[in-house]
Amino acid sequence: MITITENARKKIAMLEEQFKQPVKGLRVTAVPRSPIRASFAMKFVPEGEKEVATDIVHSVDTFNVYFDPQSAPYLEGASIDYVCTLVANQFKVDAPPRKLDTPDGALAERIQKVLDGQINPGLAFHGGGAILIDVKENKAFIELTGGCQGCSEAGGTMRDGIKVAIKGQVPEIEEVFDVTEHANGRNPYFLR
Repeated sequence: MITITENARKKIAMLEEQFKQPVKGLRVTAVPRSPIRASFAMKFVPEGEKEVATDIVHSVDTFNVYFDPQSAPYLEGASIDYVCTLVANQFKVDAPPRKLDTPDGALAERIQKVLDGQINPGLAFHGGGAILIDVKENKAFIELTGGCQGCSEAGGTMRDGIKVAIKGQVPEIEEVFDVTEHANGRNPYFLR
């Protein structure tokens, strides 16, 4: 269910040594942003912490990852990595969009195929990407990431590229909304 990269394992081992008490694992909690996407929080589980009866425990080698049943659907196929960037060094949970067993789930999968096949390869040249946040009542909610978050051309990219591609390939979608917090862009791509 969850994989932990070698970089993350090394950092976890280093932090375990610095922790003031023995550690029995890592707790990962999903904080839903939509029915298909979540943000994630992580913390060490001290050896003496009481067991939670509803916890799901996933063993990776000699290390346990704990999560609650509500977080489980968002963690299916996730990986935990430790990444170093110009801005910060941090743990990162990368998880695919949650599968929905609804008619909207089928729409979400089709939209995701458009993003993965047509949109994101081009956006990657500028260090960006687009992710599907939600689908409700034939409306798609898209978030731009990386270099696209705060980019001076984000409006045109959304209007002339993403909306056209999604509506062309998934005609049931009537509207496409940009839900990106562009002011929070850390490294936006700017045309000169």
